[in-house]
Amino acid sequence: MSGYPTNDSQKLAWKQTLKNACIQLLHARIAHIEQAITEAREAANSEEKSSAGDKYETSRAMSHLAQEMQGRQLEDAKQELDFINRLNTTDIFTAANTGAVVICPDIIFYISLGLGNTLVDSYKVMLLSPKAPIAGLLYRKKAADTFEFNKKTIQIQSIF
Repeated sequence: MSGYPTNDSQKLAWKQTLKNACIQLLHARIAHIEQAITEAREAANSEEKSSAGDKYETSRAMSHLAQEMQGRQLEDAKQELDFINRLNTTDIFTAANTGAVVICPDIIFYISLGLGNTLVDSYKVMLLSPKAPIAGLLYRKKAADTFEFNKKTIQIQSIF
């Protein structure tokens, strides 16, 4: 990868950009879950008792189960948002750990939250949970170290 941040101020600014991308993804997830909860609540409240009472009760029970599941998802997303908001973006790391950006030839890893792949400033970035298996492979690695991923040996170009 060429064109990635080279000085400390650029690196810190880019870490903040990555953190902001995570925050935006989480806000979108939270909004989606809240909308689903509202829709499930409205569906449960709008159900009219039909002559087949069991059908009504089953439908209401299913709506409540969906609301509970979405409530747990909402709580998880809010906890992730709290975690990412507390994540330090003011340190430059020399070894991979939580909050580090790991630059490799074909991909960038940001050890933060397990939010999957995204594009940030036209770069492919994998947002990794610190508990993800690949994060475990990266921990304590330094620039020029290698690791095995998808049956390929990958050399780390930079860590910050």
